[in-house]
Amino acid sequence: MHIGKVVGKAASQINRALWVYALLVVLVTAASWIVYWHRVDFLTRPLFAKDDQFSDLTSYAGKVAHLHGGAATLGNLELPIYGYVVPTDAYVDKILIYSFPGHAVRTFLVFLAICILGFALVTWRSVRSNRSVRLSATAAIAITAVLGYPLWFTADRGNIEGVVWALTAAGLCLFLRRRVLGAAILIGIAASIKPFPILLLLLLLRHRKYKEAALGLATAVLLVIASLTALGPTPWKAYQDLKPGSSYYMQHYVMNLLPAEDERFLHSMLDGMKSAALSVETGGIRPHKAIGEIEKLRDIPGEWQVIHTLVHIYVFIAMVGLGLLFAVFYKMPTLNQVTALCVAASLIPPSSGDYTLLQLYLPFGAFLVFLTREVAIGKTTFPYSSMLSLAVIYALLFSPLTFLMIYAGDAKLLLLLALLFVAARSPMPSAYFGDPANQDATRANPQPRQSAA
Repeated sequence: MHIGKVVGKAASQINRALWVYALLVVLVTAASWIVYWHRVDFLTRPLFAKDDQFSDLTSYAGKVAHLHGGAATLGNLELPIYGYVVPTDAYVDKILIYSFPGHAVRTFLVFLAICILGFALVTWRSVRSNRSVRLSATAAIAITAVLGYPLWFTADRGNIEGVVWALTAAGLCLFLRRRVLGAAILIGIAASIKPFPILLLLLLLRHRKYKEAALGLATAVLLVIASLTALGPTPWKAYQDLKPGSSYYMQHYVMNLLPAEDERFLHSMLDGMKSAALSVETGGIRPHKAIGEIEKLRDIPGEWQVIHTLVHIYVFIAMVGLGLLFAVFYKMPTLNQVTALCVAASLIPPSSGDYTLLQLYLPFGAFLVFLTREVAIGKTTFPYSSMLSLAVIYALLFSPLTFLMIYAGDAKLLLLLALLFVAARSPMPSAYFGDPANQDATRANPQPRQSAA
C-alpha cells in the first residue's frame, strides 16, 4: 500500500510538471506572436525579417556549385562570405541545394520535418508504456515538436545546424542505448561539420570507450582532410584559400558587436560578456539606448577595444569552464553528463545562435523517458522541486523570448546556466540508460539505508 502511494504521488508530480511545461511553451509563444502582430519591427519579430528567410542555405548556392578545386572561390570575400576554414559543411550545403535542383528549401524543410517526427516517435514509444503519465508526456513531446522555437529558428534561417543536430541526436540516442560504435561515428561526422559536438566524445572517454572515442575523433579529422583535399589542390592550399573568409568572420562576428537585430539571438558565454560590457557602457540595462549605442560602438575606428580584451581572455574562461564541468559532472549519472555536455556545446562557441539550442532536444527527451520509465514507477526518486525547475527552464529555452529585445540572448544564457546548476544538484540515475544499479543519487535526495535482512 505504501509503495502504491509513493508511485501515485510521483506520477501526480510528473503530470503537474509536464503540464506546466506544455502550458508555459504555449503561453510564451503566443505572447511573442501577439507582440509581433501589434508591433511589426525587428525588436519584436520572433524570427528574422522576411528578406533573410532561408538565407543561410540559399545564399551559398553559387559558391558551392563547383567545389572541386574551388577553395579560392569559396574563401574569397565576395558576398556572401563563407566564414569557416572547415569546409565539410559546404559539401552538406551542396547536397541540400543540388539534390533536387530548384527545391533546396523544400529539401531542407522536409529533412527537418522527418528528423523531428522520427525523434518524437522514438521518445513517444519509450514513454507510452506508463499509462499514468502518458497523456502529459505525449503533450510535452507534441508541443516541443510543433512549437519548439529552436527548430522554427533553424528552419526559418535554413541553417545547417539542423543537420548537425540530427547527427548528434542520433549518435546520443545510440550512446544511451549502449551502441557506442555507431554513436562515435555519428558524433564524429557532426563534429566535422561544426566542431563543438566533439565535446560529446567525452561521454565515451568517461565510460572508458577509448577506441570508440578515438574512432569518432578520427572520423571528424579524416572528413575535414578529405573535404580540404577535394577543394584542393592540397589540404594546406585549400586552408590558406579559405582563411580570408574565416578572418572576416572573426573580425565581424567575434571581435565586434553584431547589429542590434542580430544580438538578441546570441547566447554563448562570450556573447554574454559582450552584452555585459555594453550594459556597463550604457549605464545599465536599457534596451532602446543600447540599440543606438551598438551602432556607435561598431563604427569606432579600429573597433571597440573592450571586445578585443574580452575575446583574448575568453579562451582561458572557456578552458576553466570546461574544467569545472568535468569536475562537477564526472561521477554523475549518464543523463546528467549528457545534459551538461549539450549545454556546453551551446555555451562554449564564441558566437552561438538560437539554432544551437536544438542540441537540448535530446537531453529533454531523455529526461521525459527518465521520468516515465524510472521515477513514475518507483525505480528511483527525483525531487519535485528539481522536476519542476527543469520543466520551467526547458520551456523557456524552447520558447521565443524576443519580446526582451536585445537581451533575449542574455536570458537564454542565464537559462542555460540555470539548467547546468539544476542538473549538477539533481542526479538522474537510470538503469534504462545504463547507470549501475548502485549509482549514487543521495546528494539530491538521500534515502535511508536498509539492512541486508
